[in-house]
Parts: sequence; structure tokens; C-alpha cells
Amino acid sequence: MPNSILVITITEDWSRKEIFILLTITPRLLMTQYRKISKNMAGKLKSKEAYLFYCLALKANLKTYESNIKQLTLANEYGIKDTDQISDWLYKFQSKGLLTIVKVRIKGKFGQFQKCRYFLNTENYVLISEILKDEPISRQLKGFLILLKCKCLNGTNTTLYSQNKLANELGISRGTISNYMQEAIDKGYISKDKKGIHLLRKDIFLKTETSFPIIKNKKSTELIDIIVD
Repeated sequence: MPNSILVITITEDWSRKEIFILLTITPRLLMTQYRKISKNMAGKLKSKEAYLFYCLALKANLKTYESNIKQLTLANEYGIKDTDQISDWLYKFQSKGLLTIVKVRIKGKFGQFQKCRYFLNTENYVLISEILKDEPISRQLKGFLILLKCKCLNGTNTTLYSQNKLANELGISRGTISNYMQEAIDKGYISKDKKGIHLLRKDIFLKTETSFPIIKNKKSTELIDIIVD
């Protein structure tokens, strides 16, 4: 499992300017593999739909969270051929306030055609890595893990909801939640104890506040906290 802690060795010949640039750029480089996912989807979307929203976010601009992806391309990214289903889900996202769809007329070589632009709502979000897309699990389980992250306490990978309460919050049957939970536990994605339900893959589900230990001269260690926005 990839380690979420970055260790950097700084030698005596490093200048203050070089160290400042390092601390400024490193978080941004790490953030390129993460996407903002709206926490507001929890209770509004089913697991399959949550995973489609995540796939759309992967194809959105990192600064504006605008996506010009074609529905056929999005269907391929998601893993189905039914573009009508993709279209229905996209309009459901809009109806739930998760994104805005803007239709634009574009003049091309062979005339005019209409293209959709998708503006994702990122006002209230969690950070999820692109690594999740290639995990060897079903779309449904990926979607459930995304929804679970949305119900975690702010800045953590832990939810205090009981399994039954979580089912009510997400609008998913208790039997389905039980199946998801067991599969996720068996495959090492979550754990469950008296303190709550915990997402274990920190390389996928980022905490809001991350600490980066920086080793100076290989003798002393200074811990620097960086708030990821």
C-alpha cells in the first residue's frame, strides 16, 4: 500500500528560498492526483451514480471543475455503452444541485452542433484520489466507498454512524449496506470498531489536514503541517 507520508531530505547547502519553493509547490504536486467530490451527494445518489460523478470529476479542469467531456467518452470511462443512462444520471446530478449543465452551440467545419459543458459544485467537498478508478473492485463498491467518505467527520476518514444509521443516511437498504461493508472489510478498504467505521486507504481518501515530515541534515526532524485547500 502506498505511503501517504512524504519524507524529504534537506542538506546544508539548501537556501531559504529553495526550501520555501519546495513547501509551496509540493502540496500542489500532490493535489494533482486528487479530485474534489461534493459531500452533498450522500443521500441523493446511489452507489453507481456516485461513481459516475467521480469519473466526471476526473475529467474536469482542476481549477474550474468544468468538464467538456462527451457522453460517449464518459460512458467508456465509466464502463458501459448506454449513453442514455449516462445522460439521465447527468441530469439527475443537476436536479440535485451537484452540477450545472450549460448547452453551447458550436460552429464547425460541417455546420453547427450542440455541446454540453458540466460545471461541478465543489463548495462542500472531500478529496479522493484518481487511484480509486483502477482498484480491482466493482463500480458499486467504489461508489459506496465514495459515499462513505462523504459521511466521515470533517478532515477525517472516520464516520460515527452505526451501520443501520448509515443505511438510512445514504438511502440504501440495510442488506445492501451489510454486503458492501463486508466486502470492503474483506478487501482491506475499511475497518469497523466501537469508535466507528474507518476508511483505511489514506492514499485514496485524503484527510483535509496532512503532515509532512522534513528531515534536516539526516539528524533532526521538523514536522510541518500543511492545510490542503
